[in-house]
Amino acid sequence: MRCREGSAPKCARRCERKAIHMAKRTKKVGSAGRFGARYGVRIRRRIGEVEAQSKGRHECPKCKAVALKRTASGIWVCRHCDARFASSSYMPTPPAAVRREVAVVLAEAKAKEEALEVEASPEELPRADKIKKGHHKE
Repeated sequence: MRCREGSAPKCARRCERKAIHMAKRTKKVGSAGRFGARYGVRIRRRIGEVEAQSKGRHECPKCKAVALKRTASGIWVCRHCDARFASSSYMPTPPAAVRREVAVVLAEAKAKEEALEVEASPEELPRADKIKKGHHKE
């Protein structure tokens, strides 16, 4: 490919430098940079956050690999185990059965923790009737 400015070696080095130091166009706004100055800052920011979340990779609920990718609205495919399932549009949510199971496990853990606290003998604080009023040392 020939350079516009000529074929001198000096020109080739200058053109290579330009290609290396090109500016990154959407550093702050990400994929919402395609909207330019339209639609307002808040909407563009919100769209950027949602797209960054939905286009990223997520943990597969079956194989626990971080290889879950969105193929269409609400359809998620794991590239590790080829599991394919439907979930929410922008972020995969665990199925209701898994959520219930997690809630049950957390409730059991909390109950065990409370039982251990009750069994342990807490230090008794001095009661008000045992403290003599007006007889304190200074």
